[in-house]
Amino acid sequence: MVMRENDKPLGARMGEAGFCILYLVTLIIFLFIIRGKWAAADNDSLYNPEFVRYRFAFLLTLLLLIGDSFHLIPRIIENLKGRTERLAFSLGLGNIISSVTMTIFYNVLMKAGDGMEYHYEAYNLWVEQTILWLTVIRIALLLFPQNAWFSPEGNRKWAVIRNVPFVLIGILTIIGYFRVIGNASNYPVSIFVQVIVAVALSFLTYLPVAIYGKEKPKLGMLMIPKTVCYVWILSVLTFG
Repeated sequence: MVMRENDKPLGARMGEAGFCILYLVTLIIFLFIIRGKWAAADNDSLYNPEFVRYRFAFLLTLLLLIGDSFHLIPRIIENLKGRTERLAFSLGLGNIISSVTMTIFYNVLMKAGDGMEYHYEAYNLWVEQTILWLTVIRIALLLFPQNAWFSPEGNRKWAVIRNVPFVLIGILTIIGYFRVIGNASNYPVSIFVQVIVAVALSFLTYLPVAIYGKEKPKLGMLMIPKTVCYVWILSVLTFG
């Protein structure tokens, strides 16, 4: 097992590791808060918006915690101790898992919006079904060896290919939430507007890293605002 020196400055490594730890701890705290709100919500009615809201918020938080743990824990270790061949494999595997959970995240997010403002005539069934099919396509693309997950160079062509359905998922989520706004009666419109803005910003900050990140490592800094956008979404669904 060969140890390779991390080429980042010590301050940058410590800062990145600290941010990753803070993010994971924040997700754990959110899980406890949301679980308490979920348990307190009246579940006598299947369409009780509060029960639906916290149920989906819990699932969204759990997805992020599981997926990002596989991705971020190896990165924390790398920043603190340096990279090994085994750790490089863990980072690649973590990228695959987090890409899958991040894609599923938007399926749950769309269902959350529809559930919070459920109306049989305005339900985004076609949006949810299209997102589901795009999710299947994206996950299949993620599994192709051409993605070069375990290579430090990566494959820009396949980075674009696997993110095409993901971008479409993001666009459909935004369209779906605009339709939710048109039917909003249980919650303030501002909640759904904030989700739309957070989703749009998360994609704007994620895509440069996903496509050019391995060639230009400094673009990795954009993952900080992308991560903040996900926390923003959870905050809106939990406290908004």
